[in-house]
Amino acid sequence: MFRLRRKSSMTLLELLVAMSVMVLIAGTLGGLAIGVQQGYDSAQQYGIATQHARVALERITRTVSQATASEQFPGFLVLAETHGSWRFPDTLVVWRPTGAAAEPNGRPRFNELVIYCPDMQFPNRLLEITVPGDQRVTPPADDNASWSAEVAAIRNSSTAKKVLLTDLLRTCMLTETSPPQVRGALRFESNLRPSESQWAAYKAGTIQWRNLSWVQYIYGNRTGLRQAWMRMEMQIAVQQNAAGNQSGSGVVIPFYGSAAVYYPLSR
Repeated sequence: MFRLRRKSSMTLLELLVAMSVMVLIAGTLGGLAIGVQQGYDSAQQYGIATQHARVALERITRTVSQATASEQFPGFLVLAETHGSWRFPDTLVVWRPTGAAAEPNGRPRFNELVIYCPDMQFPNRLLEITVPGDQRVTPPADDNASWSAEVAAIRNSSTAKKVLLTDLLRTCMLTETSPPQVRGALRFESNLRPSESQWAAYKAGTIQWRNLSWVQYIYGNRTGLRQAWMRMEMQIAVQQNAAGNQSGSGVVIPFYGSAAVYYPLSR
């Protein structure tokens, strides 16, 4: 006699439990996948920001360290704009001729300059600007008004050669102006040793040669070593929209650089 075997099957409760476990596993795996993707995207954005900053910093510091300098022009100038209580030293002018300087003991020509500054129309863009066809002699180094006017004209010029170094500069809204302005987060500072005031005092006979702030006390009876030192801060926005404005969830990374040029001063 044959016995009929009862076919086993899942009950409704077992089926619900199994489905719940599968949903839980799928949700966990989905969360892990999203986390991995977000981590990858974040690392990629940080990598891009770091690469932009590294290229820009290396280019600027190398140009400064290879600058030509004289008593009349200390290798580079930092130009600043002031709006209300805010100061924006975001323009660096470097005397870096492609060959021999036309007047190495005097002042540079405009075609020997390299200018670093944010784009006036798109402040998230850091530009390197040169004017190869302009052979005029530049103003004296202490004539800030003339320098500001000349550089502003060069930045607006359609014939100037402009190279984009990065389009990831952090931007911020300046509400103290009318109309409000968007500025790029870029800052240059400079320092001279001996300083201009010390050198002027020496020329006026109110300070002695040996009492000037010579770099590492390097000076002789006829000449001394002067240092022109530049430092910079550049803030890179990891996430920003197509217009160059930082998004609400964006991350900002500060980057720093410095360079110096050395040249002799004579009694």
